[in-house]
Amino acid sequence: MIEIGQVCIKIAGRDAGKLCAVIDTIDDRYVVIEGATRRKKCNVRHLEPMIKKLEIKKNASHDEVIAEMKKAGYEIKEPEHKKEKKEKKEKPQKAKHVQRAKTEKKAEKKKEQKKAAPKKEKKEEKKE
Repeated sequence: MIEIGQVCIKIAGRDAGKLCAVIDTIDDRYVVIEGATRRKKCNVRHLEPMIKKLEIKKNASHDEVIAEMKKAGYEIKEPEHKKEKKEKKEKPQKAKHVQRAKTEKKAEKKKEQKKAAPKKEKKEEKKE
C-alpha cells in the first residue's frame, strides 16, 4: 500500500519518468500525486515507489512538496504548468469604416461587371 509522502516515479502517461510524491490516497487503487508532474489523480499501477518517504501533510501544496523533495536530495524541474506565460502583443486593427468601404467597392465592381457582360452572346448561343 502506498502512503502519503511516498516518493515515486511515474511510469505511464505523458508524465512518465518524472518524480512525484503521494499527497492523498483516494482508495486502494488511486492516489493524488504532486511534484515534477502535474497534480493529478493517478492509478497506483502507474507508479514505481522509491525507498524514501517525505514528511508532508495530506494535500500539501506544490511548493511544500518541492521543498521537501529538494531536502531529500532529489533534483526537481518545475512542471510546464508553473511557468509564466508570455504576454500576447495586440495586433493593430483596421478601422471599421475602412473595411466597409472596401467591401462596398468590391460589391460595386461586381455589379459593373455583370452589367458590362454582353447579353447578346447568350442569346446567340441559344439560337444556334
